[in-house]
Amino acid sequence: MTEGYVETNGVRLWYEDRGHPDAEAVVLVMGATASAISWPDELLDALTAQGLRVVRFDNRDIGLSTHVDYATAPYTLDDMADDTVGLMDALGIARAHLVGASMGGMISQVIALRFPERVRSLALLITSPGPDERLSPTNDEVLTIATRQADTDEDLAQRGVDLWRVLTGTRFPFDEAAIRATAQRDAERGTNPNSAHAIAVFTAPSRVDALADVQVPTIVVHGTEDPIFPLDHGRTLAEVIPGATLLEWEGVGHEIPAPLADELLDALRSNIAAAVH
Repeated sequence: MTEGYVETNGVRLWYEDRGHPDAEAVVLVMGATASAISWPDELLDALTAQGLRVVRFDNRDIGLSTHVDYATAPYTLDDMADDTVGLMDALGIARAHLVGASMGGMISQVIALRFPERVRSLALLITSPGPDERLSPTNDEVLTIATRQADTDEDLAQRGVDLWRVLTGTRFPFDEAAIRATAQRDAERGTNPNSAHAIAVFTAPSRVDALADVQVPTIVVHGTEDPIFPLDHGRTLAEVIPGATLLEWEGVGHEIPAPLADELLDALRSNIAAAVH
């Protein structure tokens, strides 16, 4: 395992790289206001055990990557897609299997549309084709909590607890201790209490009509109780991307529950195998 920094597209990105450099590459793209450590080590270990190279990184404006003053230097999902491709360039990854969660799934869609030659497969987890009047809106309570000012690490941790309580579905119990543990790890790394990721997400154009151009094996994983991107967002992704497979998680919210890790891993392996063979 190696870690380090890459300078690309005007920002500095922290990354971690596991597995053999010549193996099929999986790039994990995390969601809004979440750093790379939100990808569990168990998932990375399981993927590398399959002989895959796995890269996770902090998007701009979070974690150990460059924090941005959005007021003076606004950015979009296109910029974040350019960041990801720049990271791939720096690490010598010509094509990757993109696994994107929430905002990371949106970034992955943008890459597949703008840089199709760089994508081997797509795994779109708890995400959306973008703001679109044809799709259900985000729950107002989620928006209220997510945009609440957080000036200290304590504020950020409490906002995270309050937010994840709303985001968690009814199938599995809410694990406040785990949320606080992740917040503590983020604080120790140097997270950004007021990242502008949400602005980039909700000001992006809809990709509903454009996604018909995606021509790589794609799996969509979505919870039936997701309050940020209700179920019709995931179903629409699966409908408009040719040949996409939809895995619905009953009773799951905007989350990737640990008890479903094996099911997710099996889905990822199958999707990657479809691209490789």
